[in-house]
Amino acid sequence: MRKRSSQTRRAPLACPVRIRAPSKESVLNTRRKNLARAGLILLAGIGLSALIIVAKPKPEPKPPEPEKEHPAQVVAVKLVDTGIGVHSQGTVNPKIAIDVTAQVSGQVIEVAPAFAVGGAFKPGQMLIQIDPRDYQIAAARAASALEDARRQLAIEKGQARQAKREWRDLGDPEANALFLREPQLAAAEAAVKAAEAAVAQAQLDLERTTVSLPFEGRVARTDVNLGQFVPSGKVVARVFSSDVMEVRLPLTAQEMYLLNIKADSDQIQPLDLVLSLAVGGRTYQWQGQVVRTEPGADENTRLFHVIAEVRNAYRFDDREHPPLVPGTFVEATITSNPYQDVAVLPRNALYQQDKVMVLDKDHHLQMVTVEVLQSTEEKLVVKGLQDGDLVLVEPPSFVEMGVRYRPVFDDNRDERP
Repeated sequence: MRKRSSQTRRAPLACPVRIRAPSKESVLNTRRKNLARAGLILLAGIGLSALIIVAKPKPEPKPPEPEKEHPAQVVAVKLVDTGIGVHSQGTVNPKIAIDVTAQVSGQVIEVAPAFAVGGAFKPGQMLIQIDPRDYQIAAARAASALEDARRQLAIEKGQARQAKREWRDLGDPEANALFLREPQLAAAEAAVKAAEAAVAQAQLDLERTTVSLPFEGRVARTDVNLGQFVPSGKVVARVFSSDVMEVRLPLTAQEMYLLNIKADSDQIQPLDLVLSLAVGGRTYQWQGQVVRTEPGADENTRLFHVIAEVRNAYRFDDREHPPLVPGTFVEATITSNPYQDVAVLPRNALYQQDKVMVLDKDHHLQMVTVEVLQSTEEKLVVKGLQDGDLVLVEPPSFVEMGVRYRPVFDDNRDERP
């Protein structure tokens, strides 16, 4: 075997290659070319995109969707002239309730059947009769004294005429008053007048022995009886007139305003009212009028009071209608004079105490402030609306002012205008 040489054989070295670095100018040129290419590509892409957009068919426009309408129950306003009803309560009392007194003294010799508690009497009807004999005698004496006075006056007149003739015969034109008996004649004339007055007084006393009253009424209490001696001025009975009954009715300041009643006025325009009383499952009513007010308000309740009168409410012969007796507690409805151009609406139409919701011509909600004249459990009387306005019967709890509403008319309440 051949032995390897101790020296390793080296491969021959290649000839070195010199690489020249690109110049700065060539680099800039290369970059410019690349940017130009990129710009051309970008412009081409934009142009192509624009061409695609322009060439793309446009979609046909869709018709706008109709605006949704919410149903709303409404009533059409009908302006009317109507009075406002104000409710109150009170107790019935007679307009005339008096103590009857004896105007002359004497013994009670007769009492009428009506002279008892609850008795009914007519105007001029005798209630009690006082013994008239003493007064008849006094009347006869007065009449006799009158005749004497008249006779004495006739004598004095004759003597005065005689004295005047005698004085004329003497030829003196100026007669003496004493000679002509003028003082005696004046005294005789005065005596006649006094005697006439005495006769009138005696006759009046005689008439007063019969106790009667000039109105129809009932006896509430009696204080004398048959055979009793009564002095002049003694109370013999308590009676009241049944011709006119009164009711004292309390009102607030607002109710006084609605009725146009001024508390400081001594005269008011009478207002109609109806008194109601429930008896035996039936309700009876009486017509009356408010005729006056009490001055000022009550210091404790701050309420005003008006007085109502009801005539001929105490009927004894009306079996179909009970009498309106004193002490009865009644309900009262006072009607004001008519208010012009007011609207009567359901109670639920009121919104925020003094507003209502009205649909305009585009069926959008409009909030209208009104003057509330009356508000009851069922109805509302207001001013401030126009004839034909569509008012929501029940305004929504949340109001959307831009929403359209479709009016729904309630046939039971109103009709389409």
